[in-house]
Amino acid sequence: MRRCFGLILAAALAEGAALMPAPRVAKLETRSLSLKGALRVRLAPDTPASRFALSTLESECARGKVSVNYGARPAGPHLFAGLASHPEVRGRLNGRRLDKPQSYWLRVEPDGIFLAASDEAGLFYGVQTLRQLMRVSDGRIEVPVGFIEDWPELPYRGLSIDVSRGPVPTEERLQAVVRTMAEFKMNMLTLYMEHVFPYSHAPLVAPRGTEITPEMLQRLSAYAARYHVDLVPQQQMFGHMHNMLKLELYSDMAETPYGSVLAPAEERVYEWIEKAARELAEAMPSRFLHIGCDETFELGAGRSRELAARMGVSEVYRMHLERVARMLAPLNRRLMFWGDIALSHPELLPRLPKDLVAMTWDYDPKPDYTPQIAPFLENGMEVFVCPGLNNWHRIYPGYAEALANINAFVRDGKKLGAKGMLNTHWVDGGEALFGLNWYGIVYSAAAAWQPGEVDPAAFAEGFDWVFHRRQGRTIATVVERLMRAHKLFEQAGLRYASEQLFWMDPFSKAGAHSLRLALPFASEIRKLAEQSLVDLEDCRKQPAARDSEFVFLELACRRLNYLGMKIQFSSHMAERYRALAEKPDDATAVRRGLRRISGTNGLVEDLREAMLELKALYRAAWLSENQPYWLDNVLIRYDAEALYWQQKANLVARLWQEYQVTKRLPPPAEAGFELPE
Repeated sequence: MRRCFGLILAAALAEGAALMPAPRVAKLETRSLSLKGALRVRLAPDTPASRFALSTLESECARGKVSVNYGARPAGPHLFAGLASHPEVRGRLNGRRLDKPQSYWLRVEPDGIFLAASDEAGLFYGVQTLRQLMRVSDGRIEVPVGFIEDWPELPYRGLSIDVSRGPVPTEERLQAVVRTMAEFKMNMLTLYMEHVFPYSHAPLVAPRGTEITPEMLQRLSAYAARYHVDLVPQQQMFGHMHNMLKLELYSDMAETPYGSVLAPAEERVYEWIEKAARELAEAMPSRFLHIGCDETFELGAGRSRELAARMGVSEVYRMHLERVARMLAPLNRRLMFWGDIALSHPELLPRLPKDLVAMTWDYDPKPDYTPQIAPFLENGMEVFVCPGLNNWHRIYPGYAEALANINAFVRDGKKLGAKGMLNTHWVDGGEALFGLNWYGIVYSAAAAWQPGEVDPAAFAEGFDWVFHRRQGRTIATVVERLMRAHKLFEQAGLRYASEQLFWMDPFSKAGAHSLRLALPFASEIRKLAEQSLVDLEDCRKQPAARDSEFVFLELACRRLNYLGMKIQFSSHMAERYRALAEKPDDATAVRRGLRRISGTNGLVEDLREAMLELKALYRAAWLSENQPYWLDNVLIRYDAEALYWQQKANLVARLWQEYQVTKRLPPPAEAGFELPE
């Protein structure tokens, strides 16, 4: 049994599918170390940080009913872990050097485990790899004999979470995000903020009901630090400030009335920025501070018009960045800024402060991202590559595009000398839920840690195990089906399964056009969604790690299925009503036909009921990770959709009542059941 286990695991590791990120060097045998009852641990040095790293092993061992005990020189299966700087650890390394930051060496023998690391972060990451190696077999834990040597390709591997366009995660959810990121060796988290932080000098801006407070960020920073995750403050300090500038108290700071861009011609803008930066720095002790400054489309169109006419819009932008950098220098932070404006005005680059960190972003798949990276490096600036999860405006993230974008952008960043990766999550429209993004986040963690590229097929084979501790690839298959659904909409000429398509009025001109394009694909789309729902129900029958995340996949599948139903049922209603209106003489046929459209088991009622079920599921999914703030702004869309179908039901009832008097049906356009050309 144990030999069979070793063969299976070694084969999986050889395919690069069992460990994520994949280690740089892994030599594993068919033999295994067997743990039963207890794993005895000794640390050198025994510090709070090393104890904490080893504590993350406890949940893994608990799966096989193995306890973790700390002792001096334990008998039986044991784990000896420590830093390479410690004499005893250095002696066990036999001359092997661990001089790269965040590196570790893991050796498993039939009687014990040795883990050495260059620093505390490396020790933590070595423990995470060990966790993925552990498999429960016959009431014990088996760990393959062999060794792993590993270190990251990029020093910084981060994630930016949008908390300003709708959902605001709870503190508990953000802690879970930190734990999960760290498990996959990511070490930077930043919350994209426009107006959610309650600055003392800007009352009324932060909405009531959000809890992105200084105290919460202080707690989260300390929590993240234990997991070797740096919580980086991020506040827009140029564009994307509409939620403040729409208020009369701050209208004099706006480039254009009720717009989104701060006016660099107004001195009050810089007073606001300096105070905001100081409050953020007090809340989060990171060595970085992200000042945003992207998409300043209105610049030069209002209060700064004369300035822009005199020196050019790009020079006004440069002067703003330079002044902010000079003003915030006493905070002793590395300032990050989004690089899109500088790339579109290359004449700026030689004159930008060299100590700024360029966050160069691009979310579309490209064969080569050198043009997005090299200009900053050539001008002496440090660079982070910033791909995207393609989760915005979609029922489910567009992973075909996202994985290609992440893979190639991070590959080119590593090749050209980028300092890090910051994967980006956006909630344009306010609907997209964070829990749908883990597949892309884990993929980006692998891309940033490993050299070269990440094979999407090998990643899919290993995802169920590393993320859910499930054998097989059921969840990866569900993800692939959702990706296939996006592809079908693309083939239909509709780009992807969008939120706009989900909420379309099928009997409007634009909606009917989309419906006709999608109708040939609707049956296959629904089958993909429904089979995935069956598979998710099977997954729920067996305990799995992070099984609370299944609700987000269920929601995506049910929304996709509803969209397919809406396309099919609306088309069927239009056809049926047209046939009835053309031959209204048979009262029995009219009654039955109208009831098929709306009545007991009617198509209208099917869509209304499905929408109300979706509303309840969406609400539960939202509240499982977010504060209640802003939820009603999304639920009203579900209410409006359900009301739309209820109004159709009322219409059909009225049509039948009038038919009994007039013995005629109005034409489809008048009745509201025509699909306009």
